[in-house]
Amino acid sequence: MRQIPLAIAAGAVCAALWAQAPRTPEPLSAWQWFKDVQVPRVQMSSGLLDFVFDRDMLNATRADHADVRLYNGTGREIPYVLRVRREVDTSRAFTAREFNRSTEGGITQASYDLGEQPQQHNEVEIETAGDNFRRLVDVQGSSDGAEWYTLVSGAITFRFTARGKTVEQKSVDYPVSRYRYLRVRVDRDSQVDRSAPELNGVRIFRSVRMTGEMVSFQGIVESRDADRVNSRPGSIWRVDFGARIPMERVVLAMGGGLFSRPYQLDAVDDPASPTSLASGILYRSEDNPDGQQTIQFPEHFARRVKLTVTDDRNAPLPILEFTAQSAAREVVFEAQSSGAGPIRVYYGNPRALAPRYDLAARLPAEPSPAPLRLRPGPQRENPIYRPEPKPFSERSPWLVYVVLGAASLVLAAILLSLVRASAGELPVA
Repeated sequence: MRQIPLAIAAGAVCAALWAQAPRTPEPLSAWQWFKDVQVPRVQMSSGLLDFVFDRDMLNATRADHADVRLYNGTGREIPYVLRVRREVDTSRAFTAREFNRSTEGGITQASYDLGEQPQQHNEVEIETAGDNFRRLVDVQGSSDGAEWYTLVSGAITFRFTARGKTVEQKSVDYPVSRYRYLRVRVDRDSQVDRSAPELNGVRIFRSVRMTGEMVSFQGIVESRDADRVNSRPGSIWRVDFGARIPMERVVLAMGGGLFSRPYQLDAVDDPASPTSLASGILYRSEDNPDGQQTIQFPEHFARRVKLTVTDDRNAPLPILEFTAQSAAREVVFEAQSSGAGPIRVYYGNPRALAPRYDLAARLPAEPSPAPLRLRPGPQRENPIYRPEPKPFSERSPWLVYVVLGAASLVLAAILLSLVRASAGELPVA
């Protein structure tokens, strides 16, 4: 009987060792392209590094960019986080049960239970009675409701009213936490409050605020073509951006003059099947003499676009430049994992699985200090790249015709034998 616990212990040890062992390396022969990224000469033992996808990477990676892999100079895989740098400002409230409300001297405090499986939270909104005050707030967290840890101390809340207008600050931010219990302590304003302030309510949130970052790619403008748009005189501009890139905004650099013209913007990678991106009015007035016109639309991957403008009896618009813009694709990783460099970035594998590194759970939405920005080098073809073999039917198309021919002969033989058998069974006259 003693052998059973020993076997269980041995199995647990083996499982732990297996979990800690490095995973089987992916065969890099499946990746078509790579770039080298030089790291700082001064070795960084901490902090973050990042780089942004350039035109080559946007063109050659998958739409979800999950085929990107990073390796340091010793061949070790580098965990990273891919962030699409759109501006984000979201807030989600959680249900919490209040308990243990009390006053202590000039302080009002209350505790809140977020449940057995609390989600990440980082903001509390505090409603207190009164006006024209400035009060200090402490927020504490606990896993068991007994031992408390300070999340933020001395945060300021206020409310001032004058001439019918009110200015207030009632939200307090703190580091992202998963504590089940929160305790909020509000101190009285010694200039206004004679006793501990009245706490009207507390709401707990998970707020995410991220500043956006846009990247720009200038297109090559072909010569203008005169055409008719719904039987009206118009102009067509075709623009090539040199690669299939994401775009959610096109900025037109325009010459002088006032105008108001209908337009249609299409993606024309497949001229036989254009995709409509946006339509509207290009407009410039004396009140809005901006030299640029911006066309916005949902993000779309394209290499070539076509702008159609209805001119009627007006002179064609003086369009000088086309620039496509989209949210930057930022790759963030820890400096200590980069080694002496250079870092090699592989991409271009349609069948790669998403890596889903644990780093994503540890990286804050807005790292401080900001990552040190690196620049990828030129694109190079992977010398050991081996494309995935084509299906056998594509490698040997002649075999399809051989099989069809053989099947036809077999069917013909079967039909012939049936005809002969039927003829033999007919009665003799």
